Amino acid sequence: MKQFTKTAPRASLANLTRALPNDIVAALDRFSAMEGAGMTREQALLTALRTWALSRGLLKTEEGGGEGLRPEQLNATNDD
Repeated sequence: MKQFTKTAPRASLANLTRALPNDIVAALDRFSAMEGAGMTREQALLTALRTWALSRGLLKTEEGGGEGLRPEQLNATNDD
């Protein structure tokens, strides 16, 4: 007899954006307007999160290397 494990339902981005505070939703709407016409809140959220993660070195680029130095590592000695 097969046993099925009960897992939590997967949260959708639409549900997540409905759960966000109003000021964050407003910021997503402004971001969407600045970045591209017709971008949904969900697309804006993913784009903003990806941009943030890349800027912090938390997400690798699709090229897979040569990401360079993180902002806190930059100084006059590596200014070439």
